[in-house]
Amino acid sequence: MGVIRWLARLLKLGLYAYLLLSLAMLGWTFLWPRPEMNDLKQADAIVCLGGGISPNGTLAAPVLRRIERCVQLYEAGIAPVVVFTGGTTTADGMSAATEMGRFAVSMGVPPSAVIEEGRARSTLQNALFTLDLIPQARRLVVVSEAFHLPRAWASFRWAAWQVNDPDVSVTPVMSEPVRRDPVTGTVRWPMLLRESFALWFNGVRALAYSLSPDAPLAWLE
Repeated sequence: MGVIRWLARLLKLGLYAYLLLSLAMLGWTFLWPRPEMNDLKQADAIVCLGGGISPNGTLAAPVLRRIERCVQLYEAGIAPVVVFTGGTTTADGMSAATEMGRFAVSMGVPPSAVIEEGRARSTLQNALFTLDLIPQARRLVVVSEAFHLPRAWASFRWAAWQVNDPDVSVTPVMSEPVRRDPVTGTVRWPMLLRESFALWFNGVRALAYSLSPDAPLAWLE
């Protein structure tokens, strides 16, 4: 009976922790401040996180808004380069990073200021692979939707420790608060539900990868 009580308490604590973190996620999703360019410090690189590409290479609307925010930051002189990170949905498909870079160039960003990371298939891989591409960068501005920013920030802090570079600073910047239905404008609540689980799932994957010296990168997908 003692073991059953202990497991019941552990389950209850886990449920409370999940609910509290989910409430916090809702708070930062809808209360995250819109970026003020004048308040942002100079950075070494702007990082645009991928967030969906169809098999035919079409970027999702929220990803386009992330790119637009990155272009605004670049034009404001926040950083000299923009890193676009995102892999493919099919083995022989176009990477999200490539399409994101093309869109940014069409908006006026010079090709010389675009860096593409086309392997990542998760936020953890976004962070790890991006830091490998820009080892000299000390100050990063990471762009995504508000609901995703804390997980993105934690992923980059974790990746900095993985590459033995804990002094890297990460400033999260919002592209938009949350995804909405393009017709009705209603919040896409399933996306927030998914994020509430992803916060914990990513933590477990990151811990497992860190504890295994020969952990395969597939663990981070």
